[in-house]
Amino acid sequence: DLSGSCQFGTRGEFKSEKMAEICAVLALAAIANNDRVGMLLATDRLEKVVPPRKGRRHVLRLIREVLGYEPEGDGTDLAQGLDHLRHVLPHRSVVFLISDFLSEGYKKALAVVARRHDVIAIAVEDPMERSLPNAGLLHMVDGESGRLMVIDTSDPALRRRFEQDALRRRNERQALCRRHEIDLIELSTDRPYEAELVKFFRRRARRLSR
Repeated sequence: DLSGSCQFGTRGEFKSEKMAEICAVLALAAIANNDRVGMLLATDRLEKVVPPRKGRRHVLRLIREVLGYEPEGDGTDLAQGLDHLRHVLPHRSVVFLISDFLSEGYKKALAVVARRHDVIAIAVEDPMERSLPNAGLLHMVDGESGRLMVIDTSDPALRRRFEQDALRRRNERQALCRRHEIDLIELSTDRPYEAELVKFFRRRARRLSR
């Protein structure tokens, strides 16, 4: 997911930068496992599709693409990317969906992909998307629509509604993944991701070995 909402971060790096690092780590892991690996980059359009292949040269190309790619679109259409994925992956695969999941209309497409493939969702958030600081008037820009707005963060009711909306989105995402047996990893821009990934894959390895 390279949409405009991913070009946001308040703790040293944007969500998109953390997502790109995770993609690079997963691609390097594919070399170690001698796996084929491909990539699909999406905004409100299909930005880049690289078919799965093996080999160090191929993986290094993927890493260069994901770290340096400049998207043309700003919006989000996860459903379009998932629908395309469904048509270009003929065999059961492990699919990593890396996004902030600030998108609408993707749940049906995700469910269809999850029926055929082993889907691992990696959700990346920024702390300010969970809780607003009491910082008075803030001028904000929607990264996807470009809409300008001013919000009064000194208003306790506004901050409470914001936190409730953020919690609702997380609960809905978790319920969606449970319903369709999708593994979910939740990461934040203010915390290292390495330990969480290692813990997840160790837990997954134990489960698959049973």
